[in-house]
Amino acid sequence: MAVKNRKPEILPDLPCACATTRRAARAITQLYDHRLHEAGIEAAQFGLLAVLDRMPGASQAVQGRLLAMDKTTLSRNFKLLKRRGWIEPSPGKDERERGYRLTRAGRERLQAAKPLWKAAQDRLQSIVGTRAWQTTLETLRALTQAAHAAQQAEP
Repeated sequence: MAVKNRKPEILPDLPCACATTRRAARAITQLYDHRLHEAGIEAAQFGLLAVLDRMPGASQAVQGRLLAMDKTTLSRNFKLLKRRGWIEPSPGKDERERGYRLTRAGRERLQAAKPLWKAAQDRLQSIVGTRAWQTTLETLRALTQAAHAAQQAEP
């Protein structure tokens, strides 16, 4: 991949945590999507497959909580992954909950995408630096927990 010899764009500060975080999420997603394109998968799909690889049979509720995804978005993504043959229904611990697991094609897709994902991750981390990388992850975790707590506290 050719490295572009141009100065990074200086982005204006946005006084809103939501707008700033969404801008960062879009930029980061674009980087990962660009790398993962070779494996025919997008960053959001990779994330869902990776979670199912670690937690086969996980219910939509568990996945939704883990990834902070609403039920509609999660259902739409699962429908797409199922249509592509990458996941299949799996009996859950509770009959009322729908679980999924990777199919052979899903595991193969995930395995093909892992080195591409790692390349995107390594590239981003090398530009940011190790200390800032760790601080960023800790800050994002704290912001996620704070947002959940603030939402729970609302009447």
